[in-house]
Amino acid sequence: MRWVHVNISGMVQGVGFRPFVFKLAQELQVKGWVRNDVDGVHIEAGGKASQTALFLTRLRMEAPVESHITEFMGYDIEPLQAQDFQILESNPLGKPNMLITPDLGLCEDCRKEITSLENSRFQYPFTTCTHCGPRYSILKSLPYDRHTTAMEEFKMCLPCTREYHDPFNRRHFSQTNSCPDCTIPLQLLDKAGKIISRNWSGSLEKLISYLAGGKIVAVKGIGGYLLITDATNPKAIQNLRDRKHRPTKPFALMYPNIESLSGDAIISEREQKALTSIQSPIVLLKAKKNQVSGICLSKIAPGLEQIGAMLPYTALFELLLQAWNKPVVATSGNVNGSPIIYEDQHAFEELMAIADAIVMHDRAIEIAQDDSVLRFTNHNRLIIRRSRGFAPTFLNPNVAPTQECILAMGADLKSAFALQAHGRVYISQYLGDLESYESQQYYQRTIHHLMDLLRIKPQRILVDAHPGYFSSELGNQLAFRWGIPVEKIFHHQAHAWSVLAENKLLYTPEPVLCVVWDGTGFGEDGQIWGGEFFKYQQHRLDRVAHLQYFPVTPGDSMAREPRLSALSACHQLKYETVEFVRKKFKNAEWAYYQKWFQSKPTIRTSSMGRLFDAVASMLGIDDYNSYEGEAAMHLETLATKGNCLSRYKVVWVGSDLSVANLMQQILKDLEAAIPHEQIAFKFHAFLADTIFDIASRLAIQKIAFSGGVFQNRLLVELIEEKLQDQAQLYFPIELSPNDESVCLGQVTWAGINRPHQQVEMEENLITT
Repeated sequence: MRWVHVNISGMVQGVGFRPFVFKLAQELQVKGWVRNDVDGVHIEAGGKASQTALFLTRLRMEAPVESHITEFMGYDIEPLQAQDFQILESNPLGKPNMLITPDLGLCEDCRKEITSLENSRFQYPFTTCTHCGPRYSILKSLPYDRHTTAMEEFKMCLPCTREYHDPFNRRHFSQTNSCPDCTIPLQLLDKAGKIISRNWSGSLEKLISYLAGGKIVAVKGIGGYLLITDATNPKAIQNLRDRKHRPTKPFALMYPNIESLSGDAIISEREQKALTSIQSPIVLLKAKKNQVSGICLSKIAPGLEQIGAMLPYTALFELLLQAWNKPVVATSGNVNGSPIIYEDQHAFEELMAIADAIVMHDRAIEIAQDDSVLRFTNHNRLIIRRSRGFAPTFLNPNVAPTQECILAMGADLKSAFALQAHGRVYISQYLGDLESYESQQYYQRTIHHLMDLLRIKPQRILVDAHPGYFSSELGNQLAFRWGIPVEKIFHHQAHAWSVLAENKLLYTPEPVLCVVWDGTGFGEDGQIWGGEFFKYQQHRLDRVAHLQYFPVTPGDSMAREPRLSALSACHQLKYETVEFVRKKFKNAEWAYYQKWFQSKPTIRTSSMGRLFDAVASMLGIDDYNSYEGEAAMHLETLATKGNCLSRYKVVWVGSDLSVANLMQQILKDLEAAIPHEQIAFKFHAFLADTIFDIASRLAIQKIAFSGGVFQNRLLVELIEEKLQDQAQLYFPIELSPNDESVCLGQVTWAGINRPHQQVEMEENLITT
C-alpha cells in the first residue's frame, strides 16, 4: 500500500480539476480526498502501490485541457482511514498562490445543448459547464467556489444540484451552473427604462425585430456591455458612429459561425483555430473582395481591407446570432475614450444615449474586460489586445522572480499593470489609455481587485520614467501611502526587457539586438524616444543606434496630426522640395512653424510611430488621426497593394538612421509620380533593410522586437522574409508588443537588478 499527499499549483481551479481527480480515483480504486486551497489543489490518496503510482502519473498526463500545471509536488504519508474518495470543502486560509483562470468561451457541448429540443437547456442563454463560462470576471475571492463568485446569490434547483454532485456529469462542481428552472433573471428595456420582456424567448424575438429595423442594442456580455447592430445596414452603422463619437475607428464583428465568416474573409488554419478556441478572441482577417454576407466594409473599417471578427462566446450570443443568422457589429459598450461599461446602473445611464434598447441580467460582473484581439503573420501570432480569455494569467514568466511582492504600473497608453507575488507574475487585462477620469478609476479598481484576490500588499512599486504619466503619478502616491520604495524604469528599456524575458534570452551568452519601435516614450536624455536599437549582453542594455531626431512641434497635437510629423521630418530640406507638405498648412500656420523652427526647438523625437505618420501624410493618406495609429494602419493597407524590387538606401549619420535622407528619397519618388502604393511598400521594405543592415554591422545573430509598430503585419512579414535565414528572430509570445508589455519589462528589470533579494511575505498577508 502507498499513500501520498499531492499539491498541484497553476491554473487548476475553475477548469474541472477536482471532478477530474475524483473520476480518476474512482477508476483506479484509489481512496482519499481532493480539495481546493488558496495555493491550488491538494490531494491525499492511496491504495495499492501500483494503483497509486498510476494515479500520480495520470494526474499529470490527463489533466483537463483548460488547466495549466506549474508545480506538482508530492510526498508519502501515513495511511488514511478512508473508505472512499471525496471532494472536500475548500480551504480559504493562507495566502493565495495560484494562476487565476480567465473567462472561458462557450464549449461545443454547451453549444449543442442549447440547440437541442430534447435538452433541458434548449435556448437557455446562461448555459455553462466546468469547461466554459465566466471565471475571472465574476471572482470575488479565492479559492474558486460558487460562494466566492457573483453566482453566490443564485440558488441551484434540484436538477442542477444533482448535476453538481454527480461525479459523472459534465457539471460536477460547475460553479456557474444554472438552468431555466433556477434561471439568472434577464430583462429587455427600452430607452425610457420600460421593461419590454422579462424572459429570453420574448427578448430574443424583440431583439431580432430591433436589428431588422436598424436599431442599436446594448447587451451584457461576460466582461461588460457590447453595442450591437446590423453589420449589413450602413445607416445603422453610421448612427452608431455618430452616437458613439467614433468617426472612423474600426468596429469588431460577430458572426454566427465560421462558415458565414469564411464567406467574407480569408481564414488560415491558425486563424480558424484561434477563432474557435476557448479564448474566443477577435481575429484580424483579410477581407475578401466581395463579402457574401453583404457587410458594409467601408462603414465598418474605413480605409482598411481587413475585418476584426469573432464568434459567439456565450450561450446568449450564440442564440442571438443563430436567430439573426447574419453578422452584427459588436463593439465595446462605452463612450469613446472611456473603459467598457459593466455595471447595470451605469450602463443604463450612459449607454441609452447610444442604444435604443438594453439587455440586462442579474449576474454581476466583478471586474470588466474588453474582447482580446489577435492577428497572424506568416510565422508569428501578434497579440493586439490581451484581455478576456487570457488575463490575468501569465503562463511564461521567464523573469528572475523573487518572493518579493512588486507592483509594476506599466505605461499610460495601452495600459496594463503587473503584480509579482510568491514568485509568480500576474498581468492585468488591457486597461485602455489613461487620459479620462473614468479610465483612471477603472485602472485603480483593477489593481485593488487583483491585490485583494491575492491578499497581498506590494513591497516595491515600479513606474515608467515619464514624469507626466498618470500611472507613474499614482505609483508614487501609493508608494508614499504605503511607505515603500518606488523606482523608475525607462520606457523603451522596459519594452526590451519584456521581449527578452518572454523568449528566455535573459541569460543567453550571445549578444541580442533589441529593436524597439513605437510612438512615444521618455528617453534617458530627456528626449522623446521611439525608434531605438539596443544591444543586450550580460544583463546590460546599451543604446547602439536610433532614428535620427526631429523636432517635436509645440502643444500635444503631433500624434493627432500626421501633417505635423511630415512638417518636422522634412524641415531640414530645401523650401522648394517640401511643397507636398507646404500645401497642408494655412499661410499663418506655415509662418508660425517656420519661425518656431528658427528658434531651434530643444524637444526632439526619434519616434518610429511619428515617422509612419509623416510618410502617411506625405502620401496624402491622413493629415489628421481620429484614433491612435490610424495613419499607420492606412499606410500599411496601401503598402499591401504595392510590391517593388527597388529599395530606399539606408543611410546612417553616425549612429543615427537618417530621416532627412529618407524624406529626400520619398519626395523624389513623389515628384517622379511613382504610384503611392509603391512608395508605401518601399518604406516598409526600407525598415526591414535597416534592421538587417545594423544587425550585419554589429554581427548579431539574435534579434528581438517590441513596441506598437510591430503590430504591423506587413512590416513583420517583410522582416521575416529578409532576416529569417540570416538571424534568429524573437517576437512577444503571450503579450502584445505595444505598451501592454511595459509592465512585464519593469518586473524583469527588477528581477535582474535585484536577483538575490528574498523577502518574507507573511507580514504582507491581508486577512479577509
